[in-house]
Amino acid sequence: MFNALKQLDRNIWIRFVGETITGIMMFMIAPFLVLYYADRLDSYFLVGVIMATGPIMSLVGAVLGGHFADKFGRKPLMVISIIGDVIALIGFSFADSFGPLLALNALLGLSSSLFHPAASAMVADVTPPERLNESFGLLRMGHNVGAAFGPLLGSAVLFVDRSLIFYSAAFVFFLYGLVLYFFIEETKPEYIEKTDEVKVSPLTVLRKDHVFLIFIGAGVFISMGFALVESMLPVFLKEALPGLPTKQNPFPYLMALNGIMVVLFQFPIAARLSGKAFGKVMLLGASIFGIGMIFLAFVPSYLFSLGTSYVVLVTVLLAIYAFYTLGEMIMSPVQMTFIALIAPEHLRGTYNGAASLQWLIGGVTAPLLGSLFLDTGKGDFALGFVGLLCCVSGGVYLALDRSIQRAKRLTKSA
Repeated sequence: MFNALKQLDRNIWIRFVGETITGIMMFMIAPFLVLYYADRLDSYFLVGVIMATGPIMSLVGAVLGGHFADKFGRKPLMVISIIGDVIALIGFSFADSFGPLLALNALLGLSSSLFHPAASAMVADVTPPERLNESFGLLRMGHNVGAAFGPLLGSAVLFVDRSLIFYSAAFVFFLYGLVLYFFIEETKPEYIEKTDEVKVSPLTVLRKDHVFLIFIGAGVFISMGFALVESMLPVFLKEALPGLPTKQNPFPYLMALNGIMVVLFQFPIAARLSGKAFGKVMLLGASIFGIGMIFLAFVPSYLFSLGTSYVVLVTVLLAIYAFYTLGEMIMSPVQMTFIALIAPEHLRGTYNGAASLQWLIGGVTAPLLGSLFLDTGKGDFALGFVGLLCCVSGGVYLALDRSIQRAKRLTKSA
């Protein structure tokens, strides 16, 4: 494992350190934003509208970011993205009504989405195919160091001074932007500027590449699962555990566990999965992920109805969330590796931009679906239903992989 780490490019290590620190800042904020929205707006539907705005703008950013990353380079898009994040974070410290919160969520969604297609393309530029799982696994591990410590730190600071969190995060993001500008190297292949194929849009890619289109379709349910758990789970738990003070909401502990598990196990799991059949791995990961969501949907309220003590309740929730996180760790680097392997070298940014469509659809539909069910007191059914759909996605991934392998065998025999 350590030999594999030593072989990774310098750009990846810079990103690992930067995203570890910025991850801590973002996870100080993220778990509590939805609770803050709910307290200020008195409507779960309006909360859902705000949460859905970010993914809508993310589509715009992903389409533009993927294309511009192939045209102008990876580095400029990454720096511009960080600047947008800084502006949005400072703005949050002043916002306390629907309009400003909606606008800032939109800005944050737009600026953040510019970063990921360019950053993912950069990983593919500097990493040999056999090391892609390790590279994406390492970066995800760094991001989840933030998930381990950010929520706990945020829970300590949030009730003292909310503005302090936003200003601190903005300052750290600004420093990361400076590091990217001065120390990271551009990796865009030089010949991309000479080819007309770079003009291909993400929508054209989806129309022509049927394998990629099916991959995106299956990924929509997975993204809905992520969106529901990461953005709405604090509210689900608030409804499932009525009367529990906000400070005792178990969500920060679950997020911390998620981060710790990813830090400890993501890279070994990613390395272990290198070379394994894509379909079988995704079937396993999606099934564990979906079953974990179903347990999260119905177990907390059931235990609460039995008068279970808080310590036992949190312990059971931690065990369920560990199971859910295992599925997440199995799927995430393999998904990124699949995109990197099927994308032509000159269209890596475009493919990664197009892949964001699954996160747009899931990120928009899941909060709206969840908020509508929450308004009727049935949030657990939304969470359980999406968990079931995630299990279905695993079967689609398996069928897709078998279809690809069958096509390859036919080509070789022709």
